[in-house]
Amino acid sequence: MKKFIAALLFVPTIASAEFYSGNDILNKLNDSSLMMQMQALGYIQGVADVYVNVTFCAGANVTAGQLQDIVKSYLQHNPAIRHKTAESLINEALNQVWPCSKRSGRGA
Repeated sequence: MKKFIAALLFVPTIASAEFYSGNDILNKLNDSSLMMQMQALGYIQGVADVYVNVTFCAGANVTAGQLQDIVKSYLQHNPAIRHKTAESLINEALNQVWPCSKRSGRGA
């Protein structure tokens, strides 16, 4: 059995890049499958990691659960734009809650 499991580690897997819409993420968040919910949360965290302190400025103690709640609420309350990319919608949701202060135009 151990050899079988070890052999599986060397089986090539197919990687795929997938672009999600807001509808896709909301469907995953509402899915009864914990795996689908975790997939959505991982995606949200990935987008947040890329944009934190760039387009939104959340505090250091923000939790993954908070990110998920904010994004889910934003998607539920904005059905007309859920066809947009999940990345852009996640960014918009987080920016509304934690906008970065605008820099002054004086050499900042």
